Amino acid sequence: MRTHEMRLAGRTITGNVVETEADLAPFAEWASRNTEFGYDSETTSLAVYKPGFRIRTAQFSAGDQSWYLPVERHPRIQWYAATTLRHAKRLYIHNASFDLQVADRHLGVPLGELFPKTIDTGIISRLVDSRARKEGGPGHSLEELTEVYVDPVAAKDIKGSVGQQCKDLKVTKEQYFESVSLDDEIYQLYSLMDPVLSWVLAKTLSPKIPSSAQHLVGYEHEIARICSDISKRGYLLDRAYTTELATRLRQEEEYWLMEIEREVEKLGFIDAETFNPGSTDQVFEALVYMGHTEFLQTSTGKPQVNDDLLEHLAEGGMYFAKAIKEYKKAGKWAGTWPESFLDNADEDGRCHANINTLQARTGRMSITGIPAQTLPSSDWMIRRCFLADEEEVSGSIDYQGQELRMAAALSGDERMHRAFANNEDLHQITADAAGVTRGVGKMANFLVCFGGGWKALVEQGKVTEAVARQTIAGFNKAYPGVAKLAKQMTREAGKAGYITTITGRRLHVDSDRAYSAINYAIQSASRDVTARGLIKCDRAGLTSYLRLPVHDEVVASLPRKQAKELALSIGECLRTQIRGIDFTTDVAIGKRSWGSLPDYGADY
Repeated sequence: MRTHEMRLAGRTITGNVVETEADLAPFAEWASRNTEFGYDSETTSLAVYKPGFRIRTAQFSAGDQSWYLPVERHPRIQWYAATTLRHAKRLYIHNASFDLQVADRHLGVPLGELFPKTIDTGIISRLVDSRARKEGGPGHSLEELTEVYVDPVAAKDIKGSVGQQCKDLKVTKEQYFESVSLDDEIYQLYSLMDPVLSWVLAKTLSPKIPSSAQHLVGYEHEIARICSDISKRGYLLDRAYTTELATRLRQEEEYWLMEIEREVEKLGFIDAETFNPGSTDQVFEALVYMGHTEFLQTSTGKPQVNDDLLEHLAEGGMYFAKAIKEYKKAGKWAGTWPESFLDNADEDGRCHANINTLQARTGRMSITGIPAQTLPSSDWMIRRCFLADEEEVSGSIDYQGQELRMAAALSGDERMHRAFANNEDLHQITADAAGVTRGVGKMANFLVCFGGGWKALVEQGKVTEAVARQTIAGFNKAYPGVAKLAKQMTREAGKAGYITTITGRRLHVDSDRAYSAINYAIQSASRDVTARGLIKCDRAGLTSYLRLPVHDEVVASLPRKQAKELALSIGECLRTQIRGIDFTTDVAIGKRSWGSLPDYGADY
């Protein structure tokens, strides 16, 4: 047995490496004397369900002892790791959804058995302070949290060691974790420290959770378990269609590249073979050469050449701008969606979304793997890649005006309450108050909920500054209760540096953006409406039908003969009432593909 000594916050941590079968006996004896463990696993990648994925090691800690089990080497070592997980009364894990899905799939210990006894330090760190490092907060990675709350030296020397080793070896982290020797000393030290840090952080962070948010600990872990179940089940991929789509998009990319080369040849100011349409500088030079001289500036002072500018020029008849825009779009779509889906699908042709249940500062979820929240709105092409299971159809259950209803609930605005009670059109009310079209009024309503002001309305609504200011003023006139709440929360945030949401969540607000307080409150509370709906679905036995939670919508795969009944049941679970405002849901049933739902319009 190999032994390492590590230092953490003035203490000596002993790390034990199991090297032979004889080393398992002292590990088992140590494990039998403990009931609480820090836990972590090292794997070949983050794609748990991708063919070829392997769990390489499992690590356990308790107090000043840490153990490293090279489970990749023998099923017997895997058995000891699985048995210890089952034996534990409490587990402390950082970003537990990942490690528990690994344990479920590769060690045979079910998610449902492990989640109820797990404390996720990633979750509790966000209840202490939800800000990322770039937002002025402590951040939420193990290294960031260790630096702030435990020991900055250990964070740099041990947690940062792998990054340095990758630089020295000139390999990516993905290549490193795939191939590094299990006997590598740096890898062992890095791995041995992870469960220790999870243990220490759990003990350190738990008392720092505001009293108003203590009740959210169990709630957030339940949501994480439910979303892990959804991730584990996966979403069936239509391989044939997805392959055809990827091919078609790459062909479109090649077509537009040839069109760009022809246009560049016509210009004659640069060799077409050396022109790079992905280079902003070269596209800028070409546009200037063609006579366009009006550019907005980026934050660094460079001319801005983005999709909005290219679209504007294309609409004005500039074919070169259209070709650049279509070339970039085809390549981006192909790589971001169909090719990624095909690359990450499991052996059964299912893609598994990674659902981060507390990603944003406000607590809003984010999804990677199947990046549903960034899909083009009302476009069926990408959604068509996913299918309900055999003999099932796709269903969508979403909230009606979730954020605006939350604005009404939080503010108590009488006009909003009356509008919802009478099923009036809030977008038209705003438009009438401002003297603008319904479309501009609708955009203003959502901008108010999501933190945009008149400047955002100018950019997104393509209206003048005067009209934008007039529209925001119209909103405040139509719904004075919301305007009053915004001022009140701005003062609260400016004074305290944070607000406390209706569910007790503390959200830090930047001093120079105190006006964002009401937007944070609306978005966070709206997220909790969806999350509580997911919990009700789970308790009603409906989780197995769910495929993705997408902000205020849930996508489901429903047995054909029971589709309407089950969709209505899910819709009823999602419904709620807050301060006299009903959070109602719309139910839609499509054919087999996700893209066939009525909002998207494909007949599949």
